[in-house]
Amino acid sequence: MKQRATRLLALLMVLVLSVCAVGCGAGRTSQGSEDEHQRFMEFSEELFRSELLENTINLHYTLAYPEKYGIEDYKVALPTVSMDSEEESYAGVREILEALEDIDYKLLPEDDRLTYDVLEEYLKTSLEGEGFYYFYEPFSPVMGFQANLSITLAEYAFRQERDVQDYLKLLELLPAYVDSLITLEKTRSKMGYAMPDSAIDDVFDSIQEFLNSGEDNIFLTSFEERLGKLDGLSDAKKTEYAEKNRAILKEQIIPSYKKIGHCLKEVRGTAENTGGLCHTEGGSDYYAYLLKSMVGSGHTPEEMLALVEDQIQQDMTEMFMIMSGSPELLEGFDGTIQEDRTPEEILEYLKEAMKDEYPELPVEASYQIKYVPKYMEEGTSPAFYLTPPYDLPGENTIYINNSSTDESSLFSTLAHEGYPGHLYQTVYASAAFSNPIRNLLSYLGYAEGWGFYVEHESYAMNDKLTSQSEDLARLHRLNSSVGIAVHALVDLKIHYEGCSPEEIRTLLASYFGDLGEEAVRELYDLIVSEPAYYLKYYGGYLEFLLLREKAEDQLEEKFDLKEFHRFLLDMGPCAFPTIDDYMENWIKEQK
Repeated sequence: MKQRATRLLALLMVLVLSVCAVGCGAGRTSQGSEDEHQRFMEFSEELFRSELLENTINLHYTLAYPEKYGIEDYKVALPTVSMDSEEESYAGVREILEALEDIDYKLLPEDDRLTYDVLEEYLKTSLEGEGFYYFYEPFSPVMGFQANLSITLAEYAFRQERDVQDYLKLLELLPAYVDSLITLEKTRSKMGYAMPDSAIDDVFDSIQEFLNSGEDNIFLTSFEERLGKLDGLSDAKKTEYAEKNRAILKEQIIPSYKKIGHCLKEVRGTAENTGGLCHTEGGSDYYAYLLKSMVGSGHTPEEMLALVEDQIQQDMTEMFMIMSGSPELLEGFDGTIQEDRTPEEILEYLKEAMKDEYPELPVEASYQIKYVPKYMEEGTSPAFYLTPPYDLPGENTIYINNSSTDESSLFSTLAHEGYPGHLYQTVYASAAFSNPIRNLLSYLGYAEGWGFYVEHESYAMNDKLTSQSEDLARLHRLNSSVGIAVHALVDLKIHYEGCSPEEIRTLLASYFGDLGEEAVRELYDLIVSEPAYYLKYYGGYLEFLLLREKAEDQLEEKFDLKEFHRFLLDMGPCAFPTIDDYMENWIKEQK
């Protein structure tokens, strides 16, 4: 899972979302008008700066040294969440799109054309989200504000004293931001859009964990740790800042979390629809929009459902063939892997093992391995990668959740988050592109689809498996694929076809045996609260498989896996139809 604070054009209404990295059109010939290129770069850079000025968290996470981009005197700010600001945002998108289309596309060099195509598609897709404001759930269990804020602020780097001052000011702005989210949640409740009660209970429990964390609260421990490492501050000044942080936590942040808890209690039981989006007026259109905007797919929900079902059938058939040919593999196979290496040792191993199939990074990259605080484990992903600032790509962090990532899943998890996954793809892109605007464009399907794609490819690199049998490695890959595929299938079955909990229980039983009413209901309510969550992983993964299949079919013996991966990395995060369009020319070049 990839995380970063991000927001473009005031369209995103939370501080932290899973996001994309940057991308490029590296390696293409530059032909066109230098004047039009300069005009496009000035337009892009001004848009880049103006958007970052609206949200200081985004500014800080995107640029380590904003002064190098002409951002020196800025006001600490957070976005406004309201219907009025939403309408203003869409008006702003239209103005930006009009200004973009005033640039003569035909006079741009090829590198600029790719950025232009990606930005234009992003803006047009954003406009399709108009009218869905109240479908957005601000406190969802996984992607919600409360689920992501702690880690985001804990990783807010202190490089100079100004960063400490900005951070404390942001804390003081958070209560007003929380109040705006609470207003949205209460309005959603009146409209019957509240989450299912079990999901609300899960979020409420996670808030109570935060409130009960005491001196282990990450707002305290991480602040003092970062402050202690900052050079140039006197002990007296550090003590002053630490005391102020503690006071803000006590007087403003904790009361705000309590407000969220009170709000959730108030809206509990008000949901008129505890099923899929298709049961709500406009919900089917919203789900199709999520598939396009979050996943970046050009397929309809109906088409995606067919793709998922077909891939499950293919994978299960292949699993059956492997087990039929090697029945000894079935004995004792439970999907676990014995792993005795540290995370650092696994990542270094992967860096070497991937060289035959992936291009080398053009720059050096370092990383830190950190662990999710114990009180946050239950509501946090098994692992996640925090993207570095655009101008400091070497600062990479991978968090591991010890409660849900063990030795059996550590290798594939680190392949997803590290090499050749998010860390590798992000650093590659940041070194390859020249236009910073793409750093603000969120394509979760590309990011998570890439992570899941290379995670599956990594099973063939795992010497703990291949030393026993290549078929064993394939079996583990297929088993993992089917597991997440079924979750994506359930997502589509609930939100597109409107399946009930009982129907989902029957569906899951056909794959895993009866899981019991309670377990199925918990998964059902989670997916109701997080529509398309699993599709950004598996849907993105399927899109990469379709691109590879097309390239292999057309290039035949000329297909080179390493060059195919280079093409995808050079394209960078964008919508899959855009990649498909550009791949037509790439295939001609390979021929």
